[in-house]
Amino acid sequence: MTGATTTPPTGFRLRTPDDWVDYSVADEASENRMADEVWHRARAGGFTEEQAGRYAEQLRRSVREARRAGALHAAGVFQVYEDGPLTATVLVSVVTPPATGDILGALTGAGQPAHADGTWRRVTTARLPAVGTAGRVHGIQNVTQDGATMRCAVMHTVVPLPGTPDVLVVTGSSPNIAEAEELFELFATITGTLELTWEGEAPALTPPAASPDEPAARG
Repeated sequence: MTGATTTPPTGFRLRTPDDWVDYSVADEASENRMADEVWHRARAGGFTEEQAGRYAEQLRRSVREARRAGALHAAGVFQVYEDGPLTATVLVSVVTPPATGDILGALTGAGQPAHADGTWRRVTTARLPAVGTAGRVHGIQNVTQDGATMRCAVMHTVVPLPGTPDVLVVTGSSPNIAEAEELFELFATITGTLELTWEGEAPALTPPAASPDEPAARG
């Protein structure tokens, strides 16, 4: 890299499809609002109260886990189609690699690409137009959130941050594993829009501050 790129970036930009929603990961109030929105969408799509509650809680767990992990940004979609609902999320985090430097291995246990239970992962690289070469691992994984485990299509893309020892990780995840290949393409397209910024106008590369005065979820 040239000397001009050794100054640490201050933010990032990531574009998601028009029907996706940017989620606040700041506090429990925002988590409740998002779960409430998913509940109403599910009910409007013909799901029972129990089914709607299950999807709303799934989203709540995802956002809560993201907040606990120090995620900087979250976006997601919940849409109801004739053959069922589609749920997917994308999280952006900044991570300090382990002493070994193997961040992909630390994130996913990438040294064991296949398991008897049907989970699998593949490690590759990806070329992001505004960033350059990034590490990538995708596959079907068992994801545990708040003690609940579900099988998901997951893609991690790891981007070195110039001028720092840290990396930016973009993680796409969805329990709709029957559509895994299409979801991997979608996550790759979203991640391909990633830009690092230095002017201070984009979301900051630091965890968001809590907003205790944020209004409560609608009932």
